[in-house]
Amino acid sequence: MKKEDFNLELKDETLTLSGERKFEETTDGAEYHRVERVTGKFSRSFYLPQTVKHDGIKATYRDGILEVYVPKAEEAKPKQITVSVN
Repeated sequence: MKKEDFNLELKDETLTLSGERKFEETTDGAEYHRVERVTGKFSRSFYLPQTVKHDGIKATYRDGILEVYVPKAEEAKPKQITVSVN
């Protein structure tokens, strides 16, 4: 897929990935009787908890792989507590 074929959208607390995979005809001269590739529209939504920094969400697309980085808010990260011995 190309970057233009899908959309990543954040609305309220929901991150939605949607797009359309189109049928690609080969031009190598081979004849196919059956093609088993999924084509058509798709959509997948993920609910994000309130502990996520919405303005820090980033996405990269390289070599056919989409990576979405969703950072936690600082107050949501666990904090190490030091134990003192008396």
